[in-house]
Amino acid sequence: MSRSAGSPSTSRRASIAASNGWCSSERRALWAQIRLNVGAFMNNLFRQGAFQGQAPKDAYFVKCDSSTTTQNDRNLGIVNILVGFAPLKPAEFVVLTLQQMAGQIQV
Repeated sequence: MSRSAGSPSTSRRASIAASNGWCSSERRALWAQIRLNVGAFMNNLFRQGAFQGQAPKDAYFVKCDSSTTTQNDRNLGIVNILVGFAPLKPAEFVVLTLQQMAGQIQV
């Protein structure tokens, strides 16, 4: 049995895709908000002299996007955040991976 363009299965897929379209833009907005908040925190520490480096870009980074959060993690409601910084001691760059799960706050 062939399915026509207007079959229930086709229209269901189109409806699901359309209804999930908000997820992508909402996810990008969430990632941007996380980068902004964590970046502001790190910049405050930088201004207090907590890190090595002459400029913020030399002292720390915050990464939260599709490269840090796999599709499987997204499906599970998990956001991964990568934070790196150059502390005064030791002289090496320290990189932390943080994970936030939907509906949970971990401290």
